[in-house]
Amino acid sequence: MSLRELAAKSKSTKRKSRDMKGIRRRGYRAERQLVRKLRRLGFNSVRIPLSAPSSEALPDVFATKGNCILAFEVKAPHAERVYFRKKQVEKLFGFLDMFEAYDEKLAILAGKFPYRWVFKRVEALGDYTVRKDEKSNVKLNEI
Repeated sequence: MSLRELAAKSKSTKRKSRDMKGIRRRGYRAERQLVRKLRRLGFNSVRIPLSAPSSEALPDVFATKGNCILAFEVKAPHAERVYFRKKQVEKLFGFLDMFEAYDEKLAILAGKFPYRWVFKRVEALGDYTVRKDEKSNVKLNEI
């Protein structure tokens, strides 16, 4: 391998690392924005900061109001759609199952697109896609 090839490889690795940090930072910012939004709507809300994927059943954000608990998986893409894997959805349901005291339990996938949130309530395990142009199927202000 030539010096030129080594230098190019080093630059591409640094660029990928920088890109991943930007993606994570955008996701953290979206989670904090969601917590503020929920609090304005009267929810008790908390962001669960995790620096790496965990095997624990923990959502990105959860909120309570009355006898309702919500668990959110949050993503903030630049693209027109965002994908949620079955394993991420499974963690939401696992987290909600721990709280028997709540009558209503909602697992919600949240896509924070530029200038727009899309919330999708899910009731079954599976892979999901949330598109920028779709309507939310849950209204947080009506809970």
